[in-house]
Amino acid sequence: MKKNKGIALVTALVLMMVLVAVIAVLTVQSLGEFRQSKDNVLAVEARNVAEAGIAYGNAMVRTRVSAMVTPLVNSYSGSFLSGGGDPSTSPVIPRNRWRNMGEAIQNGLQAQYSQLTNSDLDGAGRANLRYTVSNFRLAQLSSSGNGFTQVYTAEYTIKSTGRSNDGGRRRVVEKGYINITLGRPSLAQWLFLVEDAGGDAGFFGSGSVFDGPVHANSDWGFWGTPTFTDMVTSSDGGAWFWDLNGSCRDGMGRSVFMNASARPPCTQPDFQAGFNWNVPRIELPTSSLSQERAALGLAPDEDADGDGVPDPVTPSEYCQQLNITPCGGVPDGVYLINDGSRVTGGIFVQGDLDDLRLSATGDGRQVYRFNQGGRIWTITVDYVNDTTTIVYPGGRSDTFAGVPNGHAPLGTGGPTGQIYVNGDIDSVRSPQRTGWVPPNSPNHPPPAVIQPALSLETQLNITASGDIGIRSDITYECDPTMVGNPGYLATRPRCAAAAADLDTVLGMFSNQGNIDIMENGGMNDIYLWGSYMTAADGTGLTVENFNGRGAQGTMHLFGGLIQWQDQLRGIVNSRDGSLRSGYFENFQYDTRFSNSRLSPPNFPTTRAFQLQSVTAVPLVHQDQ
Repeated sequence: MKKNKGIALVTALVLMMVLVAVIAVLTVQSLGEFRQSKDNVLAVEARNVAEAGIAYGNAMVRTRVSAMVTPLVNSYSGSFLSGGGDPSTSPVIPRNRWRNMGEAIQNGLQAQYSQLTNSDLDGAGRANLRYTVSNFRLAQLSSSGNGFTQVYTAEYTIKSTGRSNDGGRRRVVEKGYINITLGRPSLAQWLFLVEDAGGDAGFFGSGSVFDGPVHANSDWGFWGTPTFTDMVTSSDGGAWFWDLNGSCRDGMGRSVFMNASARPPCTQPDFQAGFNWNVPRIELPTSSLSQERAALGLAPDEDADGDGVPDPVTPSEYCQQLNITPCGGVPDGVYLINDGSRVTGGIFVQGDLDDLRLSATGDGRQVYRFNQGGRIWTITVDYVNDTTTIVYPGGRSDTFAGVPNGHAPLGTGGPTGQIYVNGDIDSVRSPQRTGWVPPNSPNHPPPAVIQPALSLETQLNITASGDIGIRSDITYECDPTMVGNPGYLATRPRCAAAAADLDTVLGMFSNQGNIDIMENGGMNDIYLWGSYMTAADGTGLTVENFNGRGAQGTMHLFGGLIQWQDQLRGIVNSRDGSLRSGYFENFQYDTRFSNSRLSPPNFPTTRAFQLQSVTAVPLVHQDQ
């Protein structure tokens, strides 16, 4: 019995020892798994922080590099032009400065965008970034209807080291390349561009809204709280700040020129994207030779003498392109440029034009009706059948293959959406409204009673050597801002079919005169779409009898306005800012114009090479 008890006791002790050992093993294993799980959690937290750093670094490469390289590009461009450089064969940025460009980008990124703090990451940790930019070089030389483009490229690396607050550490690396595109950008890329903003005599006041890039070479003027959602720049060292009631600063007068962003408490513009004074000037065109040549089917940028200005049209070229025999002066009239069977250019008008009516039929046709001294020409562009028909005064007609639409291929004299009038245009208009426009109508879509001027296929630039008068709304068949709206597209099948690539565009350019909004029988509000430009000293977008025609609501300008001198287009009451005469102004940017992605055919460009775009393309993403 005692022996059995001894065996039982030993067995119990052995079992207890085994159990203790098993518990110990399980405990050690559990502690190991817990530690491993904790390490995994810390690693995941740190990796998330590092990924946040990579996302931040990529965003800075995409959005901040342009500001770093723009001053350098401007300096190289000035030297290139003054030295007679040829952009078709030589880089604007000299080869011996390529390394400096890469270093400038790298150092700028590293100095300003190398950290994300704990507060930046909502308490998740911090990230340190290291940028490398190497092998900056010229990648491409190319030509287009607006001149030459140069593309430079460089490799970049972003190393982001993330640290969680609990001690985790992880590194993520991304590699890719940057493309920097230089060119002579279209002046249509600005919502508002002016040589002299007239700020010492007028101002942009409360209620004015600008949602695109704006620039004045001189004399900005502001009153109250005008709103600018994009960058505001000037080549001046400041701007005029107004006080209509004389209550801001005693003894300083109603307007003061200041290098500042505001004149508190009365004049405080809302510069949502910032402002910058003392930037390089943007020169306006000095001629319309390029547009005239394009309309005639000649190479718009032909410059045989190398003086930087397109060559004037010779008498023999007029005769050849207009089919004038025997060769002599050009008779007044409307000419559709063709070779006898096919359209080979645009539309050329010799002499003043009384009326130009633009009509979109809604079925793929664009109609132009020209009235010169009671003689009528009607040109119908049929995009569906790729034909153009002209009906002459008296009723005779011709039909040609092809359409005068789109950019003229440089050096080929191909089809071009260019109407050129060697004289004044008294009236440009669309079909008459079908009803009354309610007050406070929205910018988009325009009221249904407004009939479109341009078919969705039309890309058009209207140029006159003299004045241009506008007597109605000018809008497109399809509203570019509504192509993502299913309700809008449901009732417009043609717009729905073109929604992914809607390139309808209008430019209007007066070389020596004003573009004048004429008195129009009391029609309130006016919708003007496209980019409008005047270039001669003192000219601009004017309003006939702006101070005596009565209050006419709002001018809804969607696109852009480029002018030599800003004009008074309305009078407001100093007491309450209400409209007394003319128009309130509502400027809205057509974002398709950004970085010259889209511009009216043969629209004037800047004279100097400028930075057009910076794109970053990531290629490799690694954990380390």
